[in-house]
Amino acid sequence: MINVKMYPAENGDCFLISLGDENRKHLLIDCGYAETYHNYLKEDLKELKKLGEKINLFIVTHIDEDHILGAMAFIEENNKSKIIEIEEVWYNCYRHLQMEKNHGDLSDKEKRILQREIALGESYVKRESTSEVSKSEVSIRQGSTLGALLLTGGYKWNSSFEGTAVSQDNIPKLKFDDVVINIVSPNNDKLEKLKKKWIKELTDKKWNFKITKDQIFDDAFEFMLLMYEELQIDKTEVSLEESMHTESIEKIIQKKMNIDKSPTNGSSIAICINYKGKNLLFLADGHPDILYKNLYNLGIEKFDLVKVPHHGSSKNMTLELSEILKSNKYLISTNGRKHAHPNVETLAKLIFANKDMKKELYFNYETSTSKWICSEEIKNIYNLEVVVGNGSSPMNIVVD
Repeated sequence: MINVKMYPAENGDCFLISLGDENRKHLLIDCGYAETYHNYLKEDLKELKKLGEKINLFIVTHIDEDHILGAMAFIEENNKSKIIEIEEVWYNCYRHLQMEKNHGDLSDKEKRILQREIALGESYVKRESTSEVSKSEVSIRQGSTLGALLLTGGYKWNSSFEGTAVSQDNIPKLKFDDVVINIVSPNNDKLEKLKKKWIKELTDKKWNFKITKDQIFDDAFEFMLLMYEELQIDKTEVSLEESMHTESIEKIIQKKMNIDKSPTNGSSIAICINYKGKNLLFLADGHPDILYKNLYNLGIEKFDLVKVPHHGSSKNMTLELSEILKSNKYLISTNGRKHAHPNVETLAKLIFANKDMKKELYFNYETSTSKWICSEEIKNIYNLEVVVGNGSSPMNIVVD
């Protein structure tokens, strides 16, 4: 049996995948915000430890607050009190990017500049770690980056990739006993774009100092991306309530949408898990071009579960991609408040491309789009069931 637990994570991701009935293996993908970890995930991890089980693989898909802040809270606590054993961590940071790193030391002035950025980043993390409602209930003190916390805890970090980046170009497929994981994003080109984005941040600030292997760059890189990564939302991405009611699905899917060009999202670790003949896709915030190419090359006719990319953003779903994402189960993780996700265009493409297949859509929060797709007319025409969570407890999805 395969059980996927989708946690409330506001506009973020947090998934615990449990494979098997005995001697289970567990994969943890992202941790949402800090309150996701403290309010929901932490107790489940403690229960796994009591059963003598561990997290076999922990994947932090990319540097974005709605995926990483809960991971920072988790690893910080795990370093102190060993909540659970983690066999391996996948997470791409500064040290994994292919860039020329000079030998030698930074000047005191250069160190002060980077330390100031790190201090700003720490303040930002403390501010963003919990929602306003729960600040009084959840006390978080972040003092470092996720990278630094992983180094402090001595975790096996990208060890399956011999310490290099998790990239489809480096190692496309890995086998862990009876689990096979195919990497479908990123490739080295997407990581190169992330590197260029960070170098541009330095250049825009007119900081012309040399890049070294000093750990201070790991911290500065992570915090700067967290603070300055702002997804530009344009009018085409925010679906109009009116169009949801007056336009047919066929018209909606023909709308021309802008495609996600964020280097941070493009660096997302997206995977296909194969276990005992079942194929599960967890697509993080991956770009549709690389997802389509690598999924097409896998040659899998139907997936047993698909975590829809980027919370259902129209920028991350093309009609071409929707046609190969054939599945009976789709997961959408977002409360829709920050970026109005999921967009109606994404859901329209998925249900239209797989019209004759029985489908279940799982939302961990009720959103305007989940209400729209719950209409009896749409469900009947498109052979669809919709399951909506209450936003305050995890959802269990069983794949058997």
